[in-house]
Amino acid sequence: MEKLSITAIILAGGKSTRMNGDDKGLLLLNQKPLYQHVIDRIKHQTNSIMINCNNNVSQYQTAGYPVFSDVLKGYFGPLSGVYSGLLCSKTDWNLFVSCDTPFLPNNLIARLATHTSTHKAIYPFDGKYHHPTILLIHKSVIPQLRIYLEQGNRKLMLFLEKISAKSVYFDNQASCFININTPEELKQANQMIK
Repeated sequence: MEKLSITAIILAGGKSTRMNGDDKGLLLLNQKPLYQHVIDRIKHQTNSIMINCNNNVSQYQTAGYPVFSDVLKGYFGPLSGVYSGLLCSKTDWNLFVSCDTPFLPNNLIARLATHTSTHKAIYPFDGKYHHPTILLIHKSVIPQLRIYLEQGNRKLMLFLEKISAKSVYFDNQASCFININTPEELKQANQMIK
């Protein structure tokens, strides 16, 4: 199989309401910002990385990767970051990963990419949970996504169902998809990596 050109885009544009409004991507895990852990997990899987954020742009720029904000004004959830990323990216295929998933598997892109000939969107399933904010998606969905957002829809999973996205089972890798949403979960993650 020919290796695809894929841009990895870190989604760091959320409100972080369960983190008391603190920018999740910038919270420290083992003395390093969460988004940096995500970069460390995906940088060897792709040769192009971008960061989507709506606040603290200068702090994200210190990583040395292109940074962009949502093109839609107002907060529309992760789909707004996906839409904006698809518009900004130069590659047809793009891997979106949330900034709060610091333990992503080293074979993430390779596993998801095995389904690119039959599906326009692919995301992991760990046997218990679907992880739609970790998403390999093709630019050809932009028109459908624009209409979906213009109609006031915000649910990522519902959009993925509409475009017949494929879930890929990652056997015995549930811990790779842990996402950190609360101060307590951040504390637990810090204990995990000590």
